[in-house]
Amino acid sequence: MLIENQKSKVASMVAVAALLLVSMLPAHAVPSFGRQMGMECSGCHTVFPELNSFGRQFKLRGFTLGNALDDKKFPLNLPLSAVVVGSRTLTSNTNTPGAMPEEQFPRDAQTVLQTAGLYYAGRIAGNFGALVQYNYDGIEYTSKIEMADIRYANSTTLNGKELLFGVTLNNNPTVSDVFSSTPMWSFPHLMSDVALMPNAATLIDNTLFGQVGGVGAYGYWNNLLYGEVAFYRRATKGLLRPFSSGIDIENVVDGYAPYWRLALQRESGPHGFMVGTYGMTADVFPDAGNPFGATDRFKDLALDGQYHYNAGDHLVSAHATRIREKQDWNASFPLGMTSNSSATLNTFRADVHYFYKRQWGGGIQYFSTWGDADATRYATGEAVMGSATGSPNTKGWMFDLNYLPLQNIKLGVRYTRYDKFNGDSANYDGMGRNARDNNTVFLYGWFLF
Repeated sequence: MLIENQKSKVASMVAVAALLLVSMLPAHAVPSFGRQMGMECSGCHTVFPELNSFGRQFKLRGFTLGNALDDKKFPLNLPLSAVVVGSRTLTSNTNTPGAMPEEQFPRDAQTVLQTAGLYYAGRIAGNFGALVQYNYDGIEYTSKIEMADIRYANSTTLNGKELLFGVTLNNNPTVSDVFSSTPMWSFPHLMSDVALMPNAATLIDNTLFGQVGGVGAYGYWNNLLYGEVAFYRRATKGLLRPFSSGIDIENVVDGYAPYWRLALQRESGPHGFMVGTYGMTADVFPDAGNPFGATDRFKDLALDGQYHYNAGDHLVSAHATRIREKQDWNASFPLGMTSNSSATLNTFRADVHYFYKRQWGGGIQYFSTWGDADATRYATGEAVMGSATGSPNTKGWMFDLNYLPLQNIKLGVRYTRYDKFNGDSANYDGMGRNARDNNTVFLYGWFLF
């Protein structure tokens, strides 16, 4: 316990020192993409990490636009940036019957260095570029690859209009996407690593992050139509092993899992609209420690959309996504690991945000997950994280307020309210815990430099 307390104190001191250092940087100190372009963050972002029209073009062109670093000498010409996240999570109730606060609410009500990371973000050579983030986790005291997206891009014409095309090598379905409605880039962007998370999530909803590596091809025609096809496989061996560095593998994919994306967008003056669809199919072994034999099949199909308004001092954005997952428990059901031979799981999220002068703003999100009850899979009898009904249903709201003293610094406070958690609003675990007990206040500072 003494050692853990010392670690906590050290992490907090590092976080404070880093925050003070970054707060003293001048306003022109922006991450490596901005240094490469000779632009500030607003050149590519509405408010980071959401991309504007130019930001989408920059990503689709392989992160290779601009040459502001070309005349600098090594190592100053390396497109490197850093990120530091300090946070404090306050859970409404950590002392219900059966709760084990030190295990289930680690570092609750403590100021922590949640993340310290390093980016390689920009051109590699020619038409090749990359966005790779390596993080230190201040909660679990581990380091890992957070994300990797390595690209080759070029352009041609089709019917007299520009066609951007490229190839991406990455470690998470949707990390390659250029819109802010797909799982990797959707609000809340930054989550508390201390707060409780519901039991159920669809496979495509970031549960394969770092578990897989894949190659995809994409095209973007006339600033109107975007499409992508990719194939993912397990990242536990061979050339893909670095993509899972530091990751605890929980989902091992058998063979190749196809992913697809199609989006139609339109811009008119300060307004921007997008409607799209994405999905994937994957066969996953029921036991990640024994990846042999029969597999379970997951088929995810999603619809999404976004709206942006950008005029003068006012920024408005809205996003929504709806995911339906068909689960065939071909391996888990015969082994007695599920109560159903097949099931469905659904997720819906919708949010709207407003910012004034890219400095003051906030937003609200409604979220809901629902599907077939499964007593074996969800009704574990565990206090706090169990489900008395065996239902995966969870729903609630998030309210977020932000202040950006500089374009690369975001200070925020978020309140998450659960109307239902793991199947019910009251006594959801069968031991007296209510959904509202998991409500949280999340204070954070997000610094890029």
